[in-house]
Amino acid sequence: MHKRYEPILYRRTLGRLLLQDQQKIREGLLLDIDDAEADLRAEDFKTAYEKFREIGYFIQDDSIKILKVYCLNKFILRSDMDLELSSLLPNRFDKDVVEYMHEIGKVRPQLITREVLDYVMKYRGMIERLPEGRDVLTAAAGAALRVKSNLHAYRSLLLDHAQELPKERLLRLCRLLAEQPDADPELTQKARDAVKLKYDFDPEFQGIL
Repeated sequence: MHKRYEPILYRRTLGRLLLQDQQKIREGLLLDIDDAEADLRAEDFKTAYEKFREIGYFIQDDSIKILKVYCLNKFILRSDMDLELSSLLPNRFDKDVVEYMHEIGKVRPQLITREVLDYVMKYRGMIERLPEGRDVLTAAAGAALRVKSNLHAYRSLLLDHAQELPKERLLRLCRLLAEQPDADPELTQKARDAVKLKYDFDPEFQGIL
């Protein structure tokens, strides 16, 4: 019982403390922001990011999110790093976020969640005009295939980028479509065309569609 309710009790206790010490916390956060900005100016991006990340637990603000992304774009990302994406999405289009999304698509595509996909769809036209835009949209299309229901939700994205999908993602698309071959003739034909163009003689694709 204690384990079950411990997170709730923690949040209630934290909430009471925040109300009691609101002014002190605000002043402390402002000092933390000044410190993080100083690290940013000194090009100590790792320290600045860690500080902005801590600040982000208390301030869900677009400017903090974008500053975190700015720092992350200075790193060489690896799959074993403690990375985030959906928590960094601002309420507006930002090209630095798209640049970061491009790198995430290479190292941790599983972070491209439905929330990220919805952001991509909302700003799809603007993303496509960026140098890395097509790659970002293709990675998003591939990530959408993790969930079967996304075939309908992100159909237009899949239609436009079927031929650009990497082999494993195209194979996944073909297998999903094969479960209901008559449900979406246009998308099925797009998948067939992509297979014919790139994998016509690959035995893994034979007999699926």
